[in-house]
Amino acid sequence: TDSTIAGSAQAGHEKTLKALIAALSGNNVLYGAGMLECGMVVDFPQLLLDSDIIDMIKCFLGGVEVSDETLCVDEIKAGGHLAEFLMSPVTLKYMRAQSRPQFFERMNRTTWINAGKPDPYDLAKEKVKDILVNHQPTPLSDSVAGDLRRFVTEVEKEWGVEPTNPDFDPASLVTDA
Repeated sequence: TDSTIAGSAQAGHEKTLKALIAALSGNNVLYGAGMLECGMVVDFPQLLLDSDIIDMIKCFLGGVEVSDETLCVDEIKAGGHLAEFLMSPVTLKYMRAQSRPQFFERMNRTTWINAGKPDPYDLAKEKVKDILVNHQPTPLSDSVAGDLRRFVTEVEKEWGVEPTNPDFDPASLVTDA
């Protein structure tokens, strides 16, 4: 996105359109998740929002199952065409099978206000903090860790970069800004 503001309407609009167009054209790799300012900036909360967008696009591309059950043929036969089906178990079952974003809200206004008016970007930012502080990744095998360290050391030497701190703590990236 060209947007300079993570979580903004512009960022969401551009990222959704670009990802949807790419997906509809048959691409199986979507590039740019978390990126802003033409790829010059990566924002972790934006990465999580983009993940929600990509999940919704994948759900959309999966299509809609059309069968006697999903069309509620038996319920329509039993209740007639004037019956109300919004609260039927079949309607609720398939409604819940839709894309379920983690950060974008799907509440009505009253529920949203009563929940404290959660903002998707703020929710994503809290999740990033939680991941950075609490996530415990499965350790790499000694062999893989050694191969990665050797590779990084070789690249640093080749590029003339001072060696980085192998004890870097990603939790140090957490700020309240």
